[in-house]
Parts: sequence; structure tokens; C-alpha cells
Amino acid sequence: MLYLRWIFDMQFIPTNDVFFHITNLLGIYRNKKLIAEIFCDAEVKVSNSKIKSWLIKTGIPNDNYREMPRDALDKFIEQLYKRELVIENGKIKSNVNEKITR
Repeated sequence: MLYLRWIFDMQFIPTNDVFFHITNLLGIYRNKKLIAEIFCDAEVKVSNSKIKSWLIKTGIPNDNYREMPRDALDKFIEQLYKRELVIENGKIKSNVNEKITR
């Protein structure tokens, strides 16, 4: 019984919100080319409009909103770990590419 209560008490953050916050924290929110490249490396087919619709936070009224599939988010995050993205002197660096600029 306690287990069922724990399941119902859990709160989840929508995939779009997670994607929005990750890209903002890394400073790549506006760099659709880099985001598309990361998805390409993860073998996820995306377009600029799909990326834009996934960056819309849940609950914000917008006709272009599309829910981001959990699998796409998982693959995006996996690629971020592989790239080991860091910000140095205002520029994004990666262990995959020598320098990635915004």
C-alpha cells in the first residue's frame, strides 16, 4: 500500500521543459544548428521546426507546441554526456570538436 502511495505522490517534469532548461543552461538554446547536429549524432531525425516546437514549455499556449518523445530526450542527453560540453570564456567547448561557438 505504501508503494502505491509513493507512485501517486511522484511528480514528473515534462520532456519539453527538461529540454528547454538543458539547452538554456548550456547556452545553446538559440543555436539550432548545434542542437540539430547533436540529434543527428544520436540518429534522431529533426528539423528546425521540430526543435522549435520541442523548446516550447508545457502549459504555454502555442499552436506549434509538440510533445518531445522521451526517447529523443534520452538520446539528446546521452550525446551531451559523450561530447562532455563545457563553457570556457563564454564559448562552448567539446571533447568531440575542438571548438563549438554560439
